[in-house]
Parts: sequence; C-alpha cells; structure tokens
Amino acid sequence: MPPSVDPLAALGELERRYNGPVPEPLRQAAQLGSAELSRLRHAEAEATFLKTLLRDQIRLIRRRRIAGSFHPSLLADLRLYRRRWRHWRLRVMATQAALSAENGSASIAAE
Repeated sequence: MPPSVDPLAALGELERRYNGPVPEPLRQAAQLGSAELSRLRHAEAEATFLKTLLRDQIRLIRRRRIAGSFHPSLLADLRLYRRRWRHWRLRVMATQAALSAENGSASIAAE
C-alpha cells in the first residue's frame, strides 16, 4: 500500500515553498492527498456541471418551442454541452481506471 499523505503537512510544505499563492492544482492535490484523486474530483465536478446545463437547455428548448420563440442556436449550444459532458465523463472513467489500477498494484505489492 502506498504511504498515506497527511494533507495538512503537504499543504504546510507547499505554503513554505511558495512565497505567494499556491497554484490551484498543487493545492488541491495536497488537500486530497493525491494528484489523481484531485483530477478525478475536478472531472466529476465538470461532468456534473455540464449535465445540469444539458438538462436546463433541454427544458429551455421545450419551453421556447411551445412559446413559438425557438431559435436554432439553442440546438448548437445543446450539442456543445453534450460534447463537453461526454469529454469529461470519459476523463472521469479513465481517471477511475487509473486509480483502480494504482490501488490494485499497490495491494498486490503488499501481499
């Protein structure tokens, strides 16, 4: 099993190293204890945000069609949101697979 990282100690070390704001990715990795876990949480947040945009856009399109004020650009936005959501979902799955492989190899090494 890989050694566990104390998030507070890692954050303290970063604050001593930087004379100013700690870069966001490093700060997140220190708080979560793993850069991969930080990437996973970021990808999950992006996918969730885009899923919300998708649902809201579909509702808007339906309302606009009923009201007679539909514009084709609404579909272009919907396609963009769907494309970006798929991108982030693939990143979530890839990162989960990487974490699983990392944890699996660590547990094999411990045996």
